[in-house]
Amino acid sequence: MYTTQLASMVKTSNHTQKDTTVNTVLKTNDYSKFKTKQGNRDLNGLHLKRLLSSIKEMDLLHANPILVNENFEIIDGQHRFNVCQELNKPIYFLMVKGLGLTEIQILNANTKNWKLEDYIDGYCSMNIPEYCYLKNLLTNTGLGISHLLAMFSDNNNGDTCVKLRNGELKLPHKNQGLIILQWIKEWIKVYEGSDRRAFVLALVNLYKTKGYSHEKMMQKIKYQSTKIVDCTNVKTYLALLEEIYNFKERGDKLRFF
Repeated sequence: MYTTQLASMVKTSNHTQKDTTVNTVLKTNDYSKFKTKQGNRDLNGLHLKRLLSSIKEMDLLHANPILVNENFEIIDGQHRFNVCQELNKPIYFLMVKGLGLTEIQILNANTKNWKLEDYIDGYCSMNIPEYCYLKNLLTNTGLGISHLLAMFSDNNNGDTCVKLRNGELKLPHKNQGLIILQWIKEWIKVYEGSDRRAFVLALVNLYKTKGYSHEKMMQKIKYQSTKIVDCTNVKTYLALLEEIYNFKERGDKLRFF
């Protein structure tokens, strides 16, 4: 009885299903048949540069085909497609009917995104001055990217980050940024949280406030240092700093917001 059962188990475990072909990888040198799908992300110059270098070093395009729909619209792999054109290499592709913008968005969302530091390093390696300037600030100040962008660039973090990723970063407020860096060095002597992002943004607001005197503030904080505490947002910091700045002031008081 035992032997019969064992033999039956062995027979079952050795039974395998045949694999089936679902999609076939195709190959062509006819670049003209492929189209860009409207709504897909724009090409990134840094990504293209890195991909170009990687493929020159080791060509694995055959193992990583691009994905297209029945209209030859590229769903995934537009950077690989452009590099193939530049290097005059064949296109390896998979065609899956019915794919569109929704699938593009899902694939993009599931792709590991580069960190802002990666873009800064990459564009700096291309000797783009603004990125090298920002990288130097990151190395020497210990402040975060968002802090420095608020100080040295236009104070629209979302738009600035998009430009940073696209290689279009501008830092038009270098003088402002360097002055606020000096302020932070002075503030750190009386307030350990002077490198908090909300506090840095408050300092940017003070810099832009007509009539504000940093020297006057530093005199006021000498005998009010216990008043400065961590705050959760910029507005609360500004209210606190305004109170300190206007302490015992007569006449019109300066408003920070």
